[in-house]
Amino acid sequence: MRYLCDTSVWLRGATEPETLPEQLQKILARKDEAFGLSAISLWEVGKKHQIGKIDLKKDLAAWLREAVANHIQLLPITADIVADAMGLPDFPNRDPADELIVGTARVHSLILLTTDKMLKGYSHARIEYFTPVLGKGS
Repeated sequence: MRYLCDTSVWLRGATEPETLPEQLQKILARKDEAFGLSAISLWEVGKKHQIGKIDLKKDLAAWLREAVANHIQLLPITADIVADAMGLPDFPNRDPADELIVGTARVHSLILLTTDKMLKGYSHARIEYFTPVLGKGS
């Protein structure tokens, strides 16, 4: 496993893949590649669904089971990840989910795939930023 999908990449890939740039779609389509996903991403999607920010068009539990496909490895939040996330130098925002996602990438030595402008150029983690194509996304 080389990559960690952030919540926006995972959600877009599952609900509106056409909003991901072609280069990122090609990375995600690799059949021989496993992708990490932080457990906090499940909570983020669940919360967005709960408050009406996104409509998953089905029961949350069923959607999550389908969206965590065979090539997605769910990575738990561990003590090491929390400690790393709490010590991120010069972090560009105050979003605890983003801190945990970046901490997960760092602890597991993964490249974070993101469409989050706030993480673009963050130099204390390996991050590949992709500008999303038109769409509602996150």
